Amino acid sequence: MSQVRKEAEELTGWSLENETLIREFSFNDFLKGIDFVQNVAAYAEGAQHHPYVIIDHTTITIKWTTVDEGKLTRKDIEAAKACNNFYN
Repeated sequence: MSQVRKEAEELTGWSLENETLIREFSFNDFLKGIDFVQNVAAYAEGAQHHPYVIIDHTTITIKWTTVDEGKLTRKDIEAAKACNNFYN
């Protein structure tokens, strides 16, 4: 097992499906979820690594994978950790 995969499996709240990290984040109201998405978007722009984002009222689903490499990479691990920090 690669080090990246091992770290992915140890991330709090995230699941790993076919080289993609996935997590749902729940918020008390819609605008708090949007604030979270704005933080994720700012991070993604700075890192030049962009997630899939699904906004469903007060639930935000984030998916990280490195499309150009076709697999999970260190960038995805760091991005997931950043999302966890934004959520806390």
